[in-house]
Amino acid sequence: RIETAGALSIASLLIYQGRSNCCDSDSIMSAITNNPTISSSRGIRTLILGDNNLHDDGVNAIAYALETNQLLESLMLDDNCIGARGLTVLANSLRKNYKLERLHLKHNSFQSLAPLIACLFNKSSLDDVVESNHSLKHIFLDCGYSYESSELEALLKINRLGRMEARRTKVALYLEEDLGRLFELDMDARLCPEVLGILAQSGSLNGVFGVVKNLPWAIFTQCDDGGVDLCEKDYMEVEYL
Repeated sequence: RIETAGALSIASLLIYQGRSNCCDSDSIMSAITNNPTISSSRGIRTLILGDNNLHDDGVNAIAYALETNQLLESLMLDDNCIGARGLTVLANSLRKNYKLERLHLKHNSFQSLAPLIACLFNKSSLDDVVESNHSLKHIFLDCGYSYESSELEALLKINRLGRMEARRTKVALYLEEDLGRLFELDMDARLCPEVLGILAQSGSLNGVFGVVKNLPWAIFTQCDDGGVDLCEKDYMEVEYL
């Protein structure tokens, strides 16, 4: 068992790998001299750390490394006594990671999946929705979380559509929950077709109708034949639309 000290060594490796984007064996062994059992020649894609007594402090080190490392695709952290604090730090770090697709968290100590749900769909603001994790496709957990696990699985299913599609879908869901949020954006009229397209893509005609019905008349006058050229792409000021 590598425990917390070993996790720090592995975190150093992951950070180095993420910054260099390519690891030769000599560099890796130099980065993990305290953990000679780990080796790689072209970067780690799968990391198995199950049953290693990492606890929250060890997982925190791995989580920090995930903010930099954009090569790791699968991470197994089963049986590591991860509590609420460790899960929260891990989930927050995953918002900055766009590569990890599989996360194993069976047989740990946390009682709620709320940090993972917020990681995948942070509804604090529209910017937070956009900056949520759209890459994680599978999370393996114990049974027994009932409603929370159903909500989490629904979000993972959206992520399996692909990063761009998942982001657009979550933006649509966020706006549709409260259409008033859309009118608080002081949106340029030229962005309206894009927003309507995103809402329509979520499968709700009611959402589209609600937007059109409440649009100020000035927007329609800007989009008439003598107004905005909707074929121009320079108006795309909001990257996530």
